[in-house]
Amino acid sequence: MKIVLEGRGAVTLRDGDYVTSGGEGSIYRTGQTVVKLYTDADKMARDGMPEKVKMLARLQHPGIVAPHGLVLDDSGKPIGFYMPFVDGEPMSRVFVSDYRTRTGFGEWDAVALTQCMFDIVAYAHTKQALLVDANELNWLVHFTKGDAAAASVIDVDSWAIGRWPATVIMPSIRDWSAKTFSTETDWFAWAVVAFQVFTGIHPYKGRIEGYKPGDLVRRMKDNASVFDRRAKLPLSVRGFSCIPGPLLDWFQATFQHGKRGSPPAPTTMGKPAKAAQIMRAVTTAAGGALVFENLFARAGDPVTRVWANGAARLTSGEVVDLATGGTIAHQVPADAEVIKVPEGWVISLPTTTDFAHIPFGGTGGRRFIAQPVPLRRVFRAGETLFGVTDRELIELELNDTGSRPRMIMDRRWNILVGATTWLDDVAVTDVFGNAFVVLPHAGGISQIRVPELDGRTVVTGKACSQFAAFTVLDKQGVYGRVELTFDKTFTRYQAWVGPADGPELNMAILPRGVVATITDDFEITIFVPTTGVVNKVRDTGVSTAMKLATWGERIVYLIDGAVWQMMMAP
Repeated sequence: MKIVLEGRGAVTLRDGDYVTSGGEGSIYRTGQTVVKLYTDADKMARDGMPEKVKMLARLQHPGIVAPHGLVLDDSGKPIGFYMPFVDGEPMSRVFVSDYRTRTGFGEWDAVALTQCMFDIVAYAHTKQALLVDANELNWLVHFTKGDAAAASVIDVDSWAIGRWPATVIMPSIRDWSAKTFSTETDWFAWAVVAFQVFTGIHPYKGRIEGYKPGDLVRRMKDNASVFDRRAKLPLSVRGFSCIPGPLLDWFQATFQHGKRGSPPAPTTMGKPAKAAQIMRAVTTAAGGALVFENLFARAGDPVTRVWANGAARLTSGEVVDLATGGTIAHQVPADAEVIKVPEGWVISLPTTTDFAHIPFGGTGGRRFIAQPVPLRRVFRAGETLFGVTDRELIELELNDTGSRPRMIMDRRWNILVGATTWLDDVAVTDVFGNAFVVLPHAGGISQIRVPELDGRTVVTGKACSQFAAFTVLDKQGVYGRVELTFDKTFTRYQAWVGPADGPELNMAILPRGVVATITDDFEITIFVPTTGVVNKVRDTGVSTAMKLATWGERIVYLIDGAVWQMMMAP
């Protein structure tokens, strides 16, 4: 498709430039520019969008991804607008404790991130603009350990500014006490997202007697929040003490007492007027159904991640072999991947697409680069690494027969790289509004059409063998879980779709097809998707704070920086 960027010149958009589709249009990326083309060809003229784009282009803030100019077709008719490309993670990823553990995102990072969001909202208000629908999907987070966390806001063309009102808002961030959108409703929406950054839970989630799990809007209207004395929260919820005191007071006044107004800046320090109490879940389950065994712990250096091959990364960046306790490598970044090969270990460094080969019994390794194809990133599935180019997924294999080890390119698959969300052992591609699950397996890679994921944003996902599971967020702000059990040919599947309290996917999938998941405190569910066998085990030792993982055919978990194993009691 040939288009013209106003003030820039002609550009050709190709299939590989496609990123995603929404209710109003489609997004493409060409170089460092993002193009939005409206589905309704008459929208630009009917809604006066050329004038609105010019007004939005005056917003000069590094955290606002505002339009830069119009997009014209070859006849000169406006069909969309363009803006700068900004790389970042969806804000909902920061809610998830597993993300925070892996990346080292901590309490002060949450303060820095919410302060950045605060500054963006305040700036917009000085320009007489309202964000209105600034939900967690319209915020991006930029975080690298050692740098201050920052935020960007997207979907700016939906803002209310000048004579253009906003008409759409996700129900989960809406101020249901207000009849019109205002700066106060903006601050309420900011509060809902910021509270989840700090605690990992929506302010109107948890259990309150008399309300059903799906009664989110009813609870928002009733001011029945997590600050209600009746509210019981999962053990996985981060303590409210991580929130600066003045802001904690404001959260409580806003969510529980219905007060409205501008919040104190997150960086405003001080003790809360009255510390909010968290009521944890109460259980009648007994102990003794399970046995818990400590496998590995390092004082002062918590474990952040466990791979199924038995490698574990510590906070310091050291990677150890759980089987021996020996060191595999030092200073390994949080976003690295580790696989086990017959000759030893291979560590990929996705940010630079470098690789390190460490023979068994050695440390340090030798670095080498996958050539001759330049890679955008590396994707791991099981014990296989894949190189991601602009258009392809390429299987990588270690060749250590010569004097210098190198990665060689093996099988290749075409894929819409820019439209793909990369997860654990699985990926999801949005092909013009149609979701496809990208599932590596022994026979190669299958790209399976999955309508159950259409129109939903995939937040987290895991896969192993013939099973894949995802947490998703729909356009109403409701989280759900989608589980897929594939046949042996990976062409057909059975789907289970159900509710979820949030973006967490606390699950371990064993190679033999057994799955363990914890969704409620004091209960673990163990099931075999291919047979339908389900076993729920209640034990007071189980909590949602345990982060499940696998090591070979073992179910293990992380808690307080240590690796533990969970087994049925004899």
